Amino acid sequence: MADHGSTDRVRRSAAEKYILPARQRGEKIVAIHSGTFEKLLVEQRLLQPNRFPIVCNALRSKRFARENHVTLQEIKTPAASGQSSTVWFVYKLEPVDKAEQIQTPDDAATFAGLRGILKKTYKQLGGANAFHTAERESWDR
Repeated sequence: MADHGSTDRVRRSAAEKYILPARQRGEKIVAIHSGTFEKLLVEQRLLQPNRFPIVCNALRSKRFARENHVTLQEIKTPAASGQSSTVWFVYKLEPVDKAEQIQTPDDAATFAGLRGILKKTYKQLGGANAFHTAERESWDR
């Protein structure tokens, strides 16, 4: 998932902290409390304090639901704005095909293991910079 700002960080964190663990436990319903979640984001330095509109909009978004295969069942809030520390978001977890499985930290570790895989090949070609310079120059020929 790309990181284009705080809203993406909120969506990704919600998936990692709530949705994926609930799937692993075999749960069907997940509830996220905006105040508790925002506090966690602030502690991890992913978000500045009192950014409840960002948190609530991210958790309410169709993109969050689509990417995580969830259905927003209910929003519980005493606040008229629906963007405060008292909002509860209740999701139903939809079935996910193995082929569509959401990326887990294990997948991320595997991907990170690819770092440096071309080091030996670039060395044989005279270095990455020399190889790419020669390639760019060959485009004009």
